[in-house]
Amino acid sequence: MAYNTPETVADYLARFQMEITHRGKGTFTPDHVKYSLTIASGGKDFFTTFESNPHVHGEPTITQVFGALASDAMVVRDYGMDEFVDEFCDGMKPSAAIRAYNSCKETYDWMRDGLYLSNGDIASLSEVISENEDEVNTLVEKAASERAARYAYDHPKLPKGFVTIEQLQGDLDLGDLRDEVEDFDFDGDITEAFGETAEYKVDDNYHALLTWLPDHTEWLEEAEFDGLLEGCEGDIYKMVQMAQYVCFKSDLYDHCEDICRYGTLDQLRDMGVYAIRESLADEILNDLSYDEDYAPTDDAKDTIISAIYATFEEKYGEDFADCADNFIQDNDDIAGRVNPCAMSVETVRAVYGMGFDAVFLNDWKKELAECDIDPEAVSVDSEAHDMENGRDGLDGNAPEKDAPEKDDRDAQPPVDTDNR
Repeated sequence: MAYNTPETVADYLARFQMEITHRGKGTFTPDHVKYSLTIASGGKDFFTTFESNPHVHGEPTITQVFGALASDAMVVRDYGMDEFVDEFCDGMKPSAAIRAYNSCKETYDWMRDGLYLSNGDIASLSEVISENEDEVNTLVEKAASERAARYAYDHPKLPKGFVTIEQLQGDLDLGDLRDEVEDFDFDGDITEAFGETAEYKVDDNYHALLTWLPDHTEWLEEAEFDGLLEGCEGDIYKMVQMAQYVCFKSDLYDHCEDICRYGTLDQLRDMGVYAIRESLADEILNDLSYDEDYAPTDDAKDTIISAIYATFEEKYGEDFADCADNFIQDNDDIAGRVNPCAMSVETVRAVYGMGFDAVFLNDWKKELAECDIDPEAVSVDSEAHDMENGRDGLDGNAPEKDAPEKDDRDAQPPVDTDNR
């Protein structure tokens, strides 16, 4: 993507969350403050410092900070350490000059290896921010607000006793290769992806290989034990690559059960399940077998259907439970209509706005009529559905760092103003 306009740069910066973790005395003037900052994107944190005068510029923004960081990174691209010291460190102690250079290099490495920005991307970001800082900052605030509105709409508050599939997945231990696991295709043998992923993760950069080796020498022994070093003795780079392959593949197998659990939840989400009863989630995650190479999604689905049937049978009788079960089986839909066990995001949103009883009567009116159940007599009084007015008994999802708390009872799909 080209970052050559204020709009494209703002869209990129709006993805970051920045937190001020400490304020200290600055070094430029008595009014300057030295801010310690954490910048997060995609679950990866970067720690840095930034000085400014809050009386003049206010608290630092991601636009200001990222612009300064991009400028630092460009210095490392253009200058070696000796040139850097000659150009920028006149009068500084050697140790301070080295720290300054290493700080810029750390920023450069983060942008290249952590954010996957090219030198051209960094240069464009630095230039556009420098020339259009106020405009970019205004656009970033607007984009962040729109993202927060989208998050609130896509993550409606839950009925009490429910948990989202996303939350359950976040609690699983997928090992060191979580990002790669989240992209797996869980339809077949999950372990087939282990070897492919391990091979993909192996470094082809000689410096990276030699940097990795000192803390992982035991994996050379494992690779030799597996017979993978035959034919590459004497080639240290190939030997380390084999060690990495064994290390990464072993990590995946060590977390195979939670990866299977993640896959099961992922496929339930693909079926439209957004939220599930906590007790039922415990049953699915802890009582099903996850020691095979396949996600037991069919078993999880059957567990949900059985729980819906049992609850409806107890509450409304066998005839209604049969009718509801027929609808679920015929339409292959376990979450599209309101029920006490699993709900789609649209259903959760409707329950929050109207109350469980009102949505239930609307969704199941045909089946209630077929079973001669008086709608006036239908009332869901369990703790899980204490939502008579659409407000009580709600547990809010834990918001993302960039998603402020807000009342989303009247949330509407945000208007897409992205004009890229």
